[in-house]
Amino acid sequence: MEREEEYYLRERNGEVRAETPEREGEEKIGAPAENAFLADSRETKSRPEGRSTSKGSGFTSYVRFIWPYVLFITFVFFGALLAGYTSSANFPDMADTLMEGFSSRFAPLLAMPPIFIMLGIFLNNAFVSLLFLVLGLALGVLPVMFIAFNGYIVGVISHIVAQERGLLFIFFALLPHGILELPMVFLSAGIGLRLGHQVFSALIGRPTEIKKEFKEGLRFYFRWILPLLFLAAVIETFITPLILSFL
Repeated sequence: MEREEEYYLRERNGEVRAETPEREGEEKIGAPAENAFLADSRETKSRPEGRSTSKGSGFTSYVRFIWPYVLFITFVFFGALLAGYTSSANFPDMADTLMEGFSSRFAPLLAMPPIFIMLGIFLNNAFVSLLFLVLGLALGVLPVMFIAFNGYIVGVISHIVAQERGLLFIFFALLPHGILELPMVFLSAGIGLRLGHQVFSALIGRPTEIKKEFKEGLRFYFRWILPLLFLAAVIETFITPLILSFL
């Protein structure tokens, strides 16, 4: 996987060339793929003429760089969601207790004007996503645990609401904003998991660039994740209720 990542990153820069066995051995030891990506990001920022075209490519290249971690996080979330949905059906008393706690937590927010609801949703998601990223430095364990917990809660609530309003209501309640919100949350947790992996690699003596990767993750968070979370909060507050009013 590391060799494939390195080849892709170097190929994108036109740096692929024939290598001797000695050179190949050196790269396996001292030039992991993450170093190539970070070096590429620095070169991209140093080219003003590529500024207008580097934004979209910067997003996709970084996502492709961390996609195994994001994919793992996605499986964890939906696995926990399925577990929560199933356990809600099997243990209704437990599900009702979780639902009451969730409702009491967000009831004051829902009583506010829509603009404050939107800001509350945005700030909550922004804080949680940043927390996933930063806490990944603790070997990546906490982002996985928090994602699993949130997926379980969503599964429990989805089952309860589906019993009352149907699965179609759940679909339209989650899809409009979830199509932006969930990928951004998964990306944040994926970055955190990647950082945790790098911390573990450093502990066992492998070459890493944790500080540079952390800065790159924060840059990606503020440049892409935060604005899209804001857009998701706007959709959840003003568009999703409008769609649900027709059901």
